Amino acid sequence: GKGFAIGSACLVGLALFGAFVTRSGLAETDVSLVSPLIFASLIYGAMIPYWFSAMTMKSVGQAANEMVKEVARQFREIPGLLEGTPGHAPPDHARCIAISTDASLR
Repeated sequence: GKGFAIGSACLVGLALFGAFVTRSGLAETDVSLVSPLIFASLIYGAMIPYWFSAMTMKSVGQAANEMVKEVARQFREIPGLLEGTPGHAPPDHARCIAISTDASLR
């Protein structure tokens, strides 16, 4: 787990730096990490994949929290649903699907 994450982080950083050098049109000899612009751009470019990953994880967590609250509400308000007694009212699947769909569109 951790070794893979660290290795992939290093690989992503290296790939982003290579992409930056290629896209900026600089020759490999022109690239100096002591230059403030290049160093700042490298840090910013290396941050982007992790920022998007963090935003995705946060959104998934919020959607899951909404889903848990909805299921708990249904268990609380629909008699016999949690116990599974015969003849209980059906769960509101449409509300859970709406929560999932709305979260995916945000």
